[in-house]
Amino acid sequence: MTRSRWGLAAAVCTLVLASGSAASAGEKFQLWDDDSWISFGAGIRGQYIYNPDAKDTDDFSLNSARIYANGQFTKIIGFTYNTEIDHAPDDTSDISRMRTLDAILRLEFTPSFNIWAGRMLAPSDRANLDGPYYLGTWEYPFVSAYPAIFAGRDNGGSVWGDIGKFKYELGGFQGCTAGDNSCSTPTASGPLFAGRLQYDFWDKESGYYTSSDYYGEKEILSVAVVGQYQNGAASDGTHSGDFGGFNIDALMQKKVWGGDVFTLEGAYYVYDTSGIDTSLPTGNGLADGTSYMLLTSYLINQKVGPGKFQPVFRYQEFDQDHGPDISEYSVGTNYIIKGHDARLSALYSRQNVDNAGDRDIDRFIGGLQLQF
Repeated sequence: MTRSRWGLAAAVCTLVLASGSAASAGEKFQLWDDDSWISFGAGIRGQYIYNPDAKDTDDFSLNSARIYANGQFTKIIGFTYNTEIDHAPDDTSDISRMRTLDAILRLEFTPSFNIWAGRMLAPSDRANLDGPYYLGTWEYPFVSAYPAIFAGRDNGGSVWGDIGKFKYELGGFQGCTAGDNSCSTPTASGPLFAGRLQYDFWDKESGYYTSSDYYGEKEILSVAVVGQYQNGAASDGTHSGDFGGFNIDALMQKKVWGGDVFTLEGAYYVYDTSGIDTSLPTGNGLADGTSYMLLTSYLINQKVGPGKFQPVFRYQEFDQDHGPDISEYSVGTNYIIKGHDARLSALYSRQNVDNAGDRDIDRFIGGLQLQF
């Protein structure tokens, strides 16, 4: 067994053995009064991927390991500090370090007006605001490609709020001016402006973040539009241009026969770099082109053992202006034990890369996710 396999097994066993007292880690501990508290939690995602066409046909890896800390100093002032593992470049089995994922100062005046600042998720698409733990399937979609420093995060701040069933999120971030952003370039000037406007037709999604599955706890019909822009953020090493990103995303989740839950989710993206060839070796890697994603799932409201099966299918396609066109479908099932806190996934995926000739990549994926 390789080092990564032992690491995954040890991590999973540690969390499972600790599950008897893990509930207390997510509870609020009161501090000096009723409005001051702190809570701790953890999340882990381990996966196995079998690729019959690759030289190394199978791989166990620890996909994610997070520590969560949240708290309130007063009724208005709060904080969030989360960490995440980082993998060595081009080697998902080698964990190189633990990194700050979120470091947010939260000023929460009313449900309709809040200010968050620090390292955080910028207003963006549902997939990014879900994060890997709250998606409707196992893998994060490659069609979601807004610029970020790490795991979708950036340094900046947002003003946001819920007004009835309408949600707004507006912010300014470092974007490609940040030295540790993958798109970092000296030609970028001014902040990355980001905004999301969402309307919930059925049940309301409260708060800054989203989820792509409520497993029947809510009935959702939600539509959102997103825009991002930064001056001079695109570069090919010789010329510079502006970056603009836009998407619309929608989620429908409805209880049907016998309490089963039917889900439809979709998103469409447009990324523009003003004609800059970001595929050149000297480019700064911003997405350029159009993409879309469609997902459907069906949660069967009948327990088999401790959980319920949820067949799921997703198709995504990215038509790049400068780079290969990529499409992928995945089909399989989730096994839901305790919502997003305990679930298994088993999937088959086929990805087609059109780069001077078609190339298909077949993979079999197994995943385990736990949160405490």
